[in-house]
Amino acid sequence: MLVTFLIFVLISGIGAASDIIVKPGNSIQTAVTKSMSGDVITVKPGTYTENIKVIKNGITIRSESGNPDNTIIKAKSPGADVLFLQGNNIKITGFKTVGATRSSYSGICLSSCSNCIIENNKLSDNSYGIYVLRSKGNQISKNTVTNDGEYGIVLGTATDNTLSGNTAFNNGRGIHVGNSDSNKLSGNTVRNNNAYGLYVCPRSDSNMIYNNYFNDANMAIKNGIGNAYSIKKTAGTNIVGGPYKGGNFWGNPDGTGFSQTAVDKDGDGISDSAYKSITGSTYSDYLPLVNSKSGTGKPVAAISASPTSGKAPLSVAFTDKSTGSPTSWKWTFGDGTTSTTKNPTHKYSAKGNYTVALTATNAAGSNTVTKSNYIKVTTSAKPVAAVSASPTSGKAPLSVAFTDKSTGSPTSWKWSFGDGTTSTTKNPTHKYSAKGNYTVALTATNAAGTNTVTKSNYIKVTTSAKPVAAVSASPTSGNAPLNVVFTDKSTGSPTSWKWSFGDGTTSTTKNPTHKYSAKGNYTVALTATNAAGNNTVTKSNYIKVTATSQTPVANFWGSPLSGKAPLNVVFTDTSTGSPTSWKWSFGDGTSSTVKSPTHKYSAAGTYTVKLTASNAAGSNTKTKSSYIKVTKA
Repeated sequence: MLVTFLIFVLISGIGAASDIIVKPGNSIQTAVTKSMSGDVITVKPGTYTENIKVIKNGITIRSESGNPDNTIIKAKSPGADVLFLQGNNIKITGFKTVGATRSSYSGICLSSCSNCIIENNKLSDNSYGIYVLRSKGNQISKNTVTNDGEYGIVLGTATDNTLSGNTAFNNGRGIHVGNSDSNKLSGNTVRNNNAYGLYVCPRSDSNMIYNNYFNDANMAIKNGIGNAYSIKKTAGTNIVGGPYKGGNFWGNPDGTGFSQTAVDKDGDGISDSAYKSITGSTYSDYLPLVNSKSGTGKPVAAISASPTSGKAPLSVAFTDKSTGSPTSWKWTFGDGTTSTTKNPTHKYSAKGNYTVALTATNAAGSNTVTKSNYIKVTTSAKPVAAVSASPTSGKAPLSVAFTDKSTGSPTSWKWSFGDGTTSTTKNPTHKYSAKGNYTVALTATNAAGTNTVTKSNYIKVTTSAKPVAAVSASPTSGNAPLNVVFTDKSTGSPTSWKWSFGDGTTSTTKNPTHKYSAKGNYTVALTATNAAGNNTVTKSNYIKVTATSQTPVANFWGSPLSGKAPLNVVFTDTSTGSPTSWKWSFGDGTSSTVKSPTHKYSAAGTYTVKLTASNAAGSNTKTKSSYIKVTKA
């Protein structure tokens, strides 16, 4: 079967790469486990709480939106990596990973990986953001690592990897290069980290580090062998907008960094002198970058919003209109909340005039625009509660559909049904189980306030009449065993039944069939019940069962009657008088209760066969002496 299945796979193309969709509520890990090389796993926006292991080669895991802020993977266990990769040619893109908070665990960990792509992800609130361990030839690009407790990005015994276009800020440490060789770091923004921005350990050799924006108070760079912090001056826009690429921008948050104070007389965006004071290193950056006069410089912040006024709750779409290519944004909405999204949507829940500010930042600096009383939020009129119901009267149990008819756009509802129960559904259905007149109230609420309507004795529930029990049966007399079909003939719509058949047995079936096995006159009773009560009918001596008319006369024959052992003999019951049970004795110590059995004689001998036939009237036995003769084979 396995060979057949493999042939079918080859013929049908089942092994071809496929697209796998993961929706909120489903598991990304399950999709990974089922995937094959070449498959693309697309994850729809939502929050997924799990720790994921990827130990297969050649698969892609991507968010459908491409927006890390709406496709979030949250660690189920803080003591494990959110995404653990151990394979080759794996691509991870478009996710926000959070919650791997125990020491040395990561938002994304590459362990013994090669040729993987980690792109456009946001890693925050982990111990490490991205951890590249014993891995080679991977591309780590366009990721944001922020608020990670120990490290933003760590290279540990990692070789020939490329880190480009990443942003690391507000971490314990920015980028750490530990015992790692021949890696390239270019186009990264590292700023405002706590312990240091960049660390290169002395056992890290032949690394190329250029065109990065460093703006941290501390940089700890050791010597290593063959490391370089600049390339040959090359035309092309650098990370701070200058016209040439060379070394790195060396800043300090207080504005006293080398690149922030260096002289650039020719305005080419490169300092007129080398940066020779890289902390702890004998290496120099021979072409350190500065803010170029011909470059873009820091951005000029500008915003728009729609709408700028309306009733609460008011959702406002904000749009960044800044010039100068900002790379990060911080919005304050005037109600105590903030956002770092480029174009956020924010909901104002309360009345007020709100001042909005945006700080736009790029590698050259930041700029803030403030719009006073920009968003004006008024309150809606409170609702006027109104209700309808259908039906408003009937017999119990009564199901009533209630409909909110309130004006003023309520956003929440509280119903009181008058029987001690409530609901917060807009249009609930409620069942009244008992008789009574019920007062119904609805409180409708929106941001402006609440209003209550009360309808006294609105729902009138009556009880049904209790049923009148009645029965019929067929047949009502006959020989035992007698099967009788009973039929409920009760009026008043009973909902449950209890039958007593007079022989000690009962049933709760509406129309049961019952077998009487013994002679007698049987009294039958039925109790029929509904919500209003119950009623019982009794029929004395209703079912009359007589004994079977005669005892059977046992008889039989067998074929063959002689032969060599082993000998199979077919016995046939020819008894008269309608026996209902049989007992055979085959003369070799064995017996049977089958009407016409087949029996095998295994030993030579002469066997006497006996049949006892029985019915309700009695039994009779037929004996045939020396009936079966078996000789040796």
